[in-house]
Amino acid sequence: SDIDQLRAPWQNGSPSLYSFLAAAIEKRGSAQSELELEIPIGDPKQIRWVAGALDSLFGAPDQSRAQIKGRSVVAAINNVLRHPNEGNATHLYRLLSNDGTISIIDEVLPRVAEQLGHRRPHLAKLSRRVVRESPDVEPVKSGIALLGISGTPEDADLLFRMGHFEELTVYSVVALAHLLPEPEVQIWQLTKNVHGWGRIQAVHRLSATKNPEIKAWMLREGFKNRIMYEYLAYTCATAGELLEALSAPAPDDALLDGAGHILTALFNGGPAENIMDYGDGAAACVRYLQHMAKRPAANLDTYVAARAMRTFVEDDKPDWAQRGPAWSAQTQWDIRSEALVVLQKPEWVSLVSGGLQSEDEQSFYWSSHIAPDLGIDPWPYMFERQRARTSSQWFFLMQTPDPTRVDQVLELARQQLDLELVGSGPTDSMGLGHGYEDDSAADFIVQDLKRFPGKGWDLIRVGLRGRSIRLRNMALNALNAWDRDAWPSDARAALEAAREREPDDEIRARISRLLEGPL
Repeated sequence: SDIDQLRAPWQNGSPSLYSFLAAAIEKRGSAQSELELEIPIGDPKQIRWVAGALDSLFGAPDQSRAQIKGRSVVAAINNVLRHPNEGNATHLYRLLSNDGTISIIDEVLPRVAEQLGHRRPHLAKLSRRVVRESPDVEPVKSGIALLGISGTPEDADLLFRMGHFEELTVYSVVALAHLLPEPEVQIWQLTKNVHGWGRIQAVHRLSATKNPEIKAWMLREGFKNRIMYEYLAYTCATAGELLEALSAPAPDDALLDGAGHILTALFNGGPAENIMDYGDGAAACVRYLQHMAKRPAANLDTYVAARAMRTFVEDDKPDWAQRGPAWSAQTQWDIRSEALVVLQKPEWVSLVSGGLQSEDEQSFYWSSHIAPDLGIDPWPYMFERQRARTSSQWFFLMQTPDPTRVDQVLELARQQLDLELVGSGPTDSMGLGHGYEDDSAADFIVQDLKRFPGKGWDLIRVGLRGRSIRLRNMALNALNAWDRDAWPSDARAALEAAREREPDDEIRARISRLLEGPL
């Protein structure tokens, strides 16, 4: 057909996104681990959004602008289908290449579907070509969405494959739902192969499932994602029927592990629903703790969950009457008493002691946070971990109230950080991302020097000429918190020099105010 012969504007020699994706899938094999896409990204120092984040966080469209842009895209699609020439294709591709596909796609699809008629196969051919041949992600998003309303079930394999890239997952999921008479299992299989925003979007679209296998998976694995468990905890608890699963006499270990993570995330709350949104939350906590109280302590996640539950019911600030009958006095007592049984298990001491010496980052993190509850001081372990450069512990090391320990941190920073590079500013950079690891470490140190007047002046002085705006502000915060008597003799001269070279008007004004008196 003319669509097949069309010399498309994306045929400029650049490799297609599909080719990168196919190579990554082949390299990964049958595993369901995270896909490693070797797509050229330009300057690696530039801050980039995680795949799928922009569409997930900022997908809500401006309705009037979406309608105007949507009509333009629909007209351009119709022009290509009626007259498939290079000029029309170039105009359409330019429209599809603009950021913000998610904001207009709901406007475009029903209009296109309404007008398709006998041109449906031609749109399918055009869409397949865009999906397979385009090197640019935004047109591929649109191509997937359009293939969902014009293609056939035979296109499911292509859509499934494209959905492995988390930037495209939600488009593939919706397209599969349009194309397949029973798409749920296929969507579930795709969901198991993504781990970030793609999983978050896909799990939400499985929330109405009646499939017992999917429900069981939601409670054991489905909530796990590398963004935040909080985004999926509520969906998996409700769709997976957590309370019913916990009501079984002997739940399996995987279910109890998952339940602990889900309930902890619900207590954390944050950007999504919290424990008070979950109607079965109180009863689920009781059931979970009853099971864990009978089992030996084996996983620090259990301690974290039990501690979150106990802390919640011992909070005397809220009006418990407003929390509803589910959180009755008896339920609160049950949670408190069962949590205490879990938290007092003697095995926790050896588990935490082992975790403090573990090479596993997650195990060390939780061990260091639980250790004070058990009378164990985690600071020496943190210091040794930083000294060995096993992981970055600067923030946690600086939480100490001990001036002697702060001296140790400062000396280690002088040895490990490239302070000449950190202090090579000023620039207008925020100091985030690749290449700014030492700047971030200096942030953590300098921001807490405000509690230790007179200490670390050399690092504060580095901060005043820091190449990141954030570090320069932290240095000013520290000096502002110090009494003028604690200022070194050269502090005023350093501030005046910093003001002279400062490119940021707001920071320059802060320096002037600080020289005049406390901010």
